[in-house]
Amino acid sequence: MKKILLTVAAVIFSITSLNALELVPTENLLISYLENDVELKKLTLAAQKTELSQQSVNIDNGFDVSLSSGTVTIAPSADGTKITAKPKAQADILPTSNLSLSAETNVTSNSDEIKFSDTTFSASVDIISDKNGSRKVSLEKAERATLEANRAVNARAVAAEKEFYTELKNILNSITSVIKNQATLYSDTISFEQTKAKGYSQSSSTYRLAQMKVISDQHTVDSGIKELIHDYVVFYKKCGYDLHFQDETDITALVPSDIPDVDAIDAESLDRELFSKIESATWTNYINSLERDSKKSFSLSATGGYTIDNSTTKSDTVNAGISAGYQGLSLGSGVLIPVDGSNPTFTVTASLSLNTFRKAAITAKQNDIAEEQELLDIQSAQTAYRTYIVSAKQSLEQLEWEQNSTAENLDMYATLEKDLASWYKSGIISESEYLSAKTNFDQYKVQTIINKINILIYNDEVKSNFVTD
Repeated sequence: MKKILLTVAAVIFSITSLNALELVPTENLLISYLENDVELKKLTLAAQKTELSQQSVNIDNGFDVSLSSGTVTIAPSADGTKITAKPKAQADILPTSNLSLSAETNVTSNSDEIKFSDTTFSASVDIISDKNGSRKVSLEKAERATLEANRAVNARAVAAEKEFYTELKNILNSITSVIKNQATLYSDTISFEQTKAKGYSQSSSTYRLAQMKVISDQHTVDSGIKELIHDYVVFYKKCGYDLHFQDETDITALVPSDIPDVDAIDAESLDRELFSKIESATWTNYINSLERDSKKSFSLSATGGYTIDNSTTKSDTVNAGISAGYQGLSLGSGVLIPVDGSNPTFTVTASLSLNTFRKAAITAKQNDIAEEQELLDIQSAQTAYRTYIVSAKQSLEQLEWEQNSTAENLDMYATLEKDLASWYKSGIISESEYLSAKTNFDQYKVQTIINKINILIYNDEVKSNFVTD
């Protein structure tokens, strides 16, 4: 019997003996895994571009000054060179009301003199217009684009972390499978040695069946270890590390011991308004409502200024004008009042777009329907939230049950393994009985680590369903 046990031990320990293998800390692996994630890098660059675009939009909707020389004409002649130009300067002071100040003049220069004409200083302002609402929509959309780009980076980081722990969990599951297969190999090897001890000939079916079981078990174990090593090397490579195995590797040494203990996130405790579907539907309704409200059916603007040496009236003039629009109807009027007391000059404009007027009622109905659709989307998102909370609770309860069950079994098998090890040394029980308990103990030790990873994966799943600013 002693010879049988030594033979079995040689079979098992030839597979599981260890040349010390030092694992990289899990936290370092995770950090490197994220750093090497190409999708995360691409989203980070996209977020940077979006932030620059927002800065551009802010500039477009802010204070602005423009200067223009106009068309400069240079005409050489026998009498001298004549230069004419129409320079202009304009400053947009208050973008919200489209308040703009401008100055322009006609300049004529020759060898004798420089003459200015039609020099005008003017101001224009929107009293009622789409400008303020459109500006706000533009700024809000730019800010939202930056927010969503940064959220995409965070979401990818959470997804990549989940992928990391999922791959690690799969490796640990493979270790568990190898341990189980080793236990089967051990048991069948004992049975085979017992068959030989009973005197069965090598040609007998009983002998050959027992032998084939051992050979098959050995192949299963060897294949499992090779696949495990392959997966572990690939996993480390994704993390930016090289992992070199010795000829003999103890698979239990591949189980990380530094997986953090974390509390599971209670999804119901998180702000329901930050549930991604609710937040997205609410934002869509908000920005679309803002854009619809910004489209004014009535507009009103005014201009005023002063022209020096107005070529139309041959004197300085005070200028004023007003324009209004309503659903395709546009009206405008202006006046030039000479300061020398001569008769003022009036201008009047009017236009009508019949189709614009006719489509105004259709647009209003379309807007009402769009509003109803958006509100239904919000209701649908709220329903999805309630369904998700129920599902998350069920998942968490299952994970907590598995943790408690594994902890109870681990304690039981730890005590049993300790007792049976002592009894085995005393010759009270067989080695197969002891190793059976030890195998179960090893499996539950690995399962304890897997349970920790399951909580980390669960937390990442919860995070992925909520947005963070």
